Amino acid sequence: MRLKPRDYQREAAEWALRRRRAVIQMPTGSGKTLIAVMWIRGLRERGKARRFLVLEPTRFLVEQNARFMRSQGLDASPVHGSLPKSLRESGWRSEVVVATPEVVVADWERFSSQGFDAVVVDECHHTTGQDAYRRVISEASFEYSLGLTAYVPPSRRREIERLLGEIREWGWDDPRISRYLPEWEAEVYEAPLNPAEERLYSRLEDLWERVRGSDRALVGNAIRWFVRDGAAALRESVERGGRLRELIPSGVVELLFSREVRPAHKLETLRRVLADHEGFEKSIVFVERVGVAELIHEEMADYNPVLILGRRRIDPKEALRRARLRESRLLVSTSAGEEGIDLPAADLLVVWSNVASPLRFIQRLGRVLRAATGQRWRPRWVVYVVTPDTVDVDSLLDGLMEARRAGVTLKVDPSVVEYLWSLSRRRRYLELLEVPMPPDVLARASGAPEERVREALRWLGERGLVVYIHTPMGRIYSSRGAIDRLREEYGRYLRPDPGAEGKVIAYLGGESVSARGDVERVYRRLLPRLRSWGRFDRLRASIRVREGGLERLVNLSYSFRIEDPQVLRLVLDNAFCREALGVLG
Repeated sequence: MRLKPRDYQREAAEWALRRRRAVIQMPTGSGKTLIAVMWIRGLRERGKARRFLVLEPTRFLVEQNARFMRSQGLDASPVHGSLPKSLRESGWRSEVVVATPEVVVADWERFSSQGFDAVVVDECHHTTGQDAYRRVISEASFEYSLGLTAYVPPSRRREIERLLGEIREWGWDDPRISRYLPEWEAEVYEAPLNPAEERLYSRLEDLWERVRGSDRALVGNAIRWFVRDGAAALRESVERGGRLRELIPSGVVELLFSREVRPAHKLETLRRVLADHEGFEKSIVFVERVGVAELIHEEMADYNPVLILGRRRIDPKEALRRARLRESRLLVSTSAGEEGIDLPAADLLVVWSNVASPLRFIQRLGRVLRAATGQRWRPRWVVYVVTPDTVDVDSLLDGLMEARRAGVTLKVDPSVVEYLWSLSRRRRYLELLEVPMPPDVLARASGAPEERVREALRWLGERGLVVYIHTPMGRIYSSRGAIDRLREEYGRYLRPDPGAEGKVIAYLGGESVSARGDVERVYRRLLPRLRSWGRFDRLRASIRVREGGLERLVNLSYSFRIEDPQVLRLVLDNAFCREALGVLG
């Protein structure tokens, strides 16, 4: 469904179209991607460009914005490293290619041969800090460029203008924009492990696989302390002796205390967070372990930090007096700051230690969500620092999901959650679903509880990342990229009966479209609406089948996003298949 542009979006697109190189700074949630669509249309209609590259920092943003651009009528395809080779190859031939800079560099020869006339650089403040971004912008030749960002750090402004062009800001206080914006923004920053730390993590996980009972829980805690808080936290626990020290082999202990393993691997990322948000007035960093909090306090002296550690360790009145001083820009707090101490409001909250507890999760957000009395309204930020490909990301996802189950609505942009999935070990669900299987088999293959797997499948289905068909064994799931294999292995449930007829209703939000007849008639009726709307959120089918002179009605539902003709055809072939219907009746 094509969106009607708001007046400030039209204004921004026209301003950019009058220039060869331009950067639009506009708050998150204000619709910058639609501006990119208008800019692409404008260049194409004026005969100035015919091929377009859109750079996104993550593969999930690639998928999300490619879908959005298709829904707005553009021939847009995603290209990223997780796509099957065939889809990646065909994607490069589209009019609009939405890609990560890393895959552009990896496919440099193919990219260079395509003849792109224009580039859109989303989250363009990354151009000054990421090697792949810089190479694409610096070495490729584009006649036209458009940068999009919610925030330009003052120290990077000159470099961004040199690479991408003049910057114009449409601000948070513009009344045309502010009514569409959330009160705070959430971001995720990665703090990856170095090679030695990855070896340590792997060896701890191997140990966890071998032990059982309370020993497994203890090793699980050790893994969590390491990736959540840092090696300093685990070193402290090991030095205390006890059962944990007995469990960890001497070679692993030696690696833990080696110079190659940093005391706090998130420290460099914290420095980048504070630099990227250099205009903040006051920031609170929440940490679980006292030793790590003291380390941050020592390393961040430039921000005049204040430690909040609890009444037995510090004088709370003196700490709070210092915390409220204008020059005290950084507060480093353990759980003592989450309850019982009235911390000052902040405009930047950094969650160093991710926790799954919904109560503590909500308490932390409350430190930022409070309005600062007497201050002009301004954007506020929550930054989650996560260790990718570890249980640290799982803890943050659990916190988001548990809070939702507790009835608390958290204003976290869906793209942030999708990005977390790309960093999480749970992306293994998608990797495993390259081979189609039912949920119980997926649970055994992943080692996760079946309830968690089913919840994940619902989430993935809502975003069009997985599909399923009905069979005598129940639902069979596959990743979106494994549909051909699904057809190959379960083809007997995908042969529509030409004699079967029924009614199919497809939904998008509060709207719906229906079609009656056999499978071919229904497909021809729904396909134009799919192309005009861009997707269906779900589909329901009521199919009549005749057996031995009797007629019966079978109702089926497909509660996942349907975005292209291939998926629509899969669903209808399954819905009208006699063998599938015979079991499900």
